Parts: sequence; C-alpha cells; structure tokens
Amino acid sequence: MCLYFRISCPQAALLLARRVKPRPQKGSSPAASTGARREPTTGDNMINWKALDNVPVLLYILALKTLLLCLAFAGVKIYQSRRAEEQLKRQQEQRRRLVQQTQELLDHPKED
Repeated sequence: MCLYFRISCPQAALLLARRVKPRPQKGSSPAASTGARREPTTGDNMINWKALDNVPVLLYILALKTLLLCLAFAGVKIYQSRRAEEQLKRQQEQRRRLVQQTQELLDHPKED
C-alpha cells in the first residue's frame, strides 16, 4: 500500500502508467535516422562525461588560487610584523634618548 496516496501499489502503478508517455525506441526517432543528436531523456545516462574532462584543470586552478591566497596572507602578516617591530624600535630609541637626556640633566645641573 502506498502511504502517500493511500491506495494499493498496483493501483498507483496504473495511475502512473496512464500519465507517463511511453518512450520511443532508439531507432524509431526521426533524429536518429538523420544522424542528428537527440535530446537526453530521463532514463538515459544522467552524467555528462564531457564535463568531467575539465575536472583536473579546475582542481589545478583551485590549488593555485589557494596557494596564492596563502602567500598573500603570509606576505601581509610579514609586513605587519616588520611594521610593528620598527614602531617598537622607534619607541625604545625615543625612551633611551629621554633617559639619556634626563641623566645628563641630573649629572650636570645648569647654574644660573
């Protein structure tokens, strides 16, 4: 019994057989006799094998794109770390100069 229709399976098969048009035989279509390519039907091979010819190329492109993105992010990371390092060096140098100036002022006070 088909639960969806609440009818028995033979009844469902009869209903479907009435709605579905029979497929023409392979040699009976006019397109087959002229040599023209016929449209694929539901029962024919559902996979387009020609499309799978490009899969290796697409995978290489994907790998190359991933590699380029990784290199770009690594480059940005290196740039940011160098920039932060230079900024830290400048701050340390500025503190060192201030400490040196303060020490000189303490060692040699100005006499008015």
